[in-house]
Amino acid sequence: MKRMIRAGIAIAATLLASKVAALEINAPAPDFTASSTRGEMTLSELWAKGPVILAYYYADFTSG
Repeated sequence: MKRMIRAGIAIAATLLASKVAALEINAPAPDFTASSTRGEMTLSELWAKGPVILAYYYADFTSG
C-alpha cells in the first residue's frame, strides 16, 4: 500500500507540475492514470473506494 501511495504522489506531482496550473486549497485534483506495482491506477477509481490524500514532498528520498 505504501508503494502505491508513493507512486501516486510522484505521478500526481509530476502531472501537476507539467501543467503548471496551481490548484486552490481544497480544490479537487484532476483525474489521472498512472502505472504502479499493481498495474494501472486511476485517481477516480481510488476515490470510489474511499478518501484519497495526495501529497507532494519535493525533498523526499534525497540525501540532503
